[in-house]
Amino acid sequence: MHCSRLVNIFSFLTRARTFLENILDKVGGNTLTLSNLYQQPNKFLFFVFYYHLGDKAVIRQQLFKITLIAILFLASILSFAQKQKRIVSLAPNWTNIVAAVGAADDLIGVTRYCIFPDSIPRLVNEGKLQIVAGFADVNFKKVQELKPDLILTCTGVQIKIRDRFLKEGYNVIHMEETSLDEVYSKISDLGKAINTEESSDKLVKDIKSDLLTIADKYKNSPKVKVYYEINYYYKCLPGKDSYITELIKMVGGEPIYSDRPGIAPAVKWPEVVEANPDVILIPIWAKAGGPYFEGSKAGYGTTTPFEVAHREGAEKVNAVKNGKVRYINSAKTKQAGPQIPTAADLFGKTIHAEGNKKLLKIDKVPENMETAFSQLFLYFPFIITEENLCSVNN
Repeated sequence: MHCSRLVNIFSFLTRARTFLENILDKVGGNTLTLSNLYQQPNKFLFFVFYYHLGDKAVIRQQLFKITLIAILFLASILSFAQKQKRIVSLAPNWTNIVAAVGAADDLIGVTRYCIFPDSIPRLVNEGKLQIVAGFADVNFKKVQELKPDLILTCTGVQIKIRDRFLKEGYNVIHMEETSLDEVYSKISDLGKAINTEESSDKLVKDIKSDLLTIADKYKNSPKVKVYYEINYYYKCLPGKDSYITELIKMVGGEPIYSDRPGIAPAVKWPEVVEANPDVILIPIWAKAGGPYFEGSKAGYGTTTPFEVAHREGAEKVNAVKNGKVRYINSAKTKQAGPQIPTAADLFGKTIHAEGNKKLLKIDKVPENMETAFSQLFLYFPFIITEENLCSVNN
């Protein structure tokens, strides 16, 4: 990004030099050249004022152009000379947003869950980008050592983290992910903070446009009751104040208990049985692990379709009876940023896909997404394309 800026400035300077040489030749003849300009500032100013006030309209016009070029040149130099922003992103969606608006080079610290875009893990492996956190577990000392100009946080989980950094005098932008409008607003705030307003506005415009296309794609789809189990141990789901609720509704889903306030309000399993969802979605991500129901790791990782299908009263639930308990890619559906259109389409494909009871036999959380896909081939041998694969599991 900065290299291309240097090339543009160099090109501009080359053109400006040629132009100035031509003008100086007209103004000063052999007595005033670009090489001795700095030794004769008084003489140069004399010619500038003389011809600007004189009768030579052509020269006056040329001198006006010189003044304009000088102003533009100084503006370019000042812009380039500005200190590079040093950004620490404490959430995967923020990392993706920063990269999407063209400021990936400004990132100095990210989390171990930041995998979008693909360049981020590569930069981490090359040692060019520091891992400073998981999500709730932040290495404050490491962040402080990086001396960031801006720290990016999100959701209620990181409220105390945000407050601590604010108290220490850092600039922080916090995204709650309460709605699509709030997400758009925070992207705009980022643009203002790091001077990428044009690209930030474009990102918001592109997301909105893509969502309109996706909504139109599913407008005639039947309504499907959906239970997206965000955590299997604590039992919570997208609530009234979650943009995920908006996305599920956008593609023909009816998320159960979505009128409950909060981003991820709690729900009890008997309530889920009573709501009788048509589809149950289980989040999955690389190396998720789980499920854990005891000890310090209780609630870590994710669960399996087998575990869900064997809960008390599960046999009464349509999603279980019709084999529609399936994994969905958490990394793509829980990132409030450039992935939003992908998430919406993924919800649409997943909740409207045909069911198969063999899915309920999956009793071990796949170690990675590739393994998850491979296991599904055992139950869906007709699936041979990535697009079709996404429709049942991604």
